[in-house]
Amino acid sequence: MKDIGYMMDIILRYIQDTGFYMLLVMPIILIVRYLHIKRFKVQTSFLHELGLVIFFMILTGLLSQTILPTIYSSQGEVKFINGDHRAINLELFRVFGETYNAIKFLDLWQPLLINFVGNIVMFMPIGFFLPLLWGKFNRAWRSVGMGFLVSLVIEVVQLTQMRSSDVDDLLLNTFGTSIGYVLYKALSKTFRDSFKIR
Repeated sequence: MKDIGYMMDIILRYIQDTGFYMLLVMPIILIVRYLHIKRFKVQTSFLHELGLVIFFMILTGLLSQTILPTIYSSQGEVKFINGDHRAINLELFRVFGETYNAIKFLDLWQPLLINFVGNIVMFMPIGFFLPLLWGKFNRAWRSVGMGFLVSLVIEVVQLTQMRSSDVDDLLLNTFGTSIGYVLYKALSKTFRDSFKIR
């Protein structure tokens, strides 16, 4: 695997980029939740609020990499860039074949990391946190369906930007949501219930 260094750079850049937006939005989430609880006298718990903050921070990180513009600063000038090319793929499983060929014939593993691992891992928190925080998402079809809808909205919005929109992303994102839900179900019922509010 000759391009492992390149893949590590991608991972570190992703963590750095998402981390910036997640930290940026954290105080806003805390203030909004505090005002909401105070105004409507909401009955909640520390674990539920902690889960909410983490979940909305992760969602912000996800949106920062899919539809929010990238912020570049150079020589005192700040630029917002929505992407550098537009590509649309409506052919199901096309990315699977291209990734396989890249590995087999070119020994390139970064498409696997970006197209598969990235798209799956980014959506696992949706399948995990939705049922963890809200009882109405305890059913798999509701959590996975919400992951599908979030992915669909992202892909549609990307059609209006200089970004790639791919039907395979929709499939992989939904699969990632399903894995997140399975991880949620693997937790003990007592632990799961401690995050919900009565």
